[in-house]
Amino acid sequence: MEASEKFCQFERYLRTLCKIIGFDVMTETWKKTYQTFMSICLCSQYFILMVYSLIIASDTFELFKSLSFLGFFFQCSLKIYYTIQQAPQYAVNFSCLKEAIYERHSKGTPAQKTTITRIIDLLVLVTKAISVLYTSSLFIFSLYPAYMYFVVHVKVPIFPLYIPGINIYSAYGYGITNSFHMMIAVYGLLGALTSDIAFIMFVVHFVTYGGLFKIECEQFDQDLSSVSQHCEWGTVVYKTFCRQRMRAIYQYHQSVIFYLESMQECYRNICVVQNEQMIDYISNLPWYMLPTEEQKQFKFMLARSQLSAEIMIRSVGPMNMETFTDIMQKMYSAFAMMYSFLVDLG
Repeated sequence: MEASEKFCQFERYLRTLCKIIGFDVMTETWKKTYQTFMSICLCSQYFILMVYSLIIASDTFELFKSLSFLGFFFQCSLKIYYTIQQAPQYAVNFSCLKEAIYERHSKGTPAQKTTITRIIDLLVLVTKAISVLYTSSLFIFSLYPAYMYFVVHVKVPIFPLYIPGINIYSAYGYGITNSFHMMIAVYGLLGALTSDIAFIMFVVHFVTYGGLFKIECEQFDQDLSSVSQHCEWGTVVYKTFCRQRMRAIYQYHQSVIFYLESMQECYRNICVVQNEQMIDYISNLPWYMLPTEEQKQFKFMLARSQLSAEIMIRSVGPMNMETFTDIMQKMYSAFAMMYSFLVDLG
């Protein structure tokens, strides 16, 4: 199966998820639907019920239990807000990505097709793994109250939220409460799944951009060396060849920079995963063999890469030792706080 066909299948899956939650922002014609308002309404209802549960909390344990999913609420709220705000940019990014990588290279070289296929295969594999993980999480999430009800004979809601005027310990109230909680859980996990898949899609395709740019630079280096053996440096043929190929490389580089900056507009704080490699690819070009005008273009392209958008995740870049150390420190701090709390409680 061609890489473009795999991407089309992935696109159908992603956009189906987007339509279910009402945020099909991958198309420029997107407008708010009843699913959109349903997602916003459920998020608002969660906040209202959380405040109500805090008010009626009988002790400190119940108070903290009501706040246990506060991060889940804020994550969903921020994703909804920024998705609505940056909806046009998402559509532009997606269409540019599809056109620049899959449509433009549909008849590319074997090296280009290999690079594109490798990334789309990775994306499909990660998407399947995340989908299974989220689905199993939802199943386990709903299994716990069922186990407590049928085995332990204790009525436990899915979320620590109480609906005003409904007694959770009655059969009717317990069914209504858990049904509403289940709806919130389904929409929340679908939203998180869709958001994570879209994020991974945009990030890994920047790797594709970088790989294709590397191939363009290496091919230009080989072709220029071949041309220099048959044509002298100052001839019209030599200058025309350099002008056309450098213009093509520069235009592709501009599309990479535009994609990077548009990612910053959508996500605010994400990582530049290949900026250093992009600089290396440009630096390795045979700039000393170029005419004067093309050397100026080369200098501008190199400077543009060095001053590209600074994009980070929580002030560190992923996939390096700094990020790993930072994540481990955060995990250690969290477990240390939990341990101290349990010791004090005991």
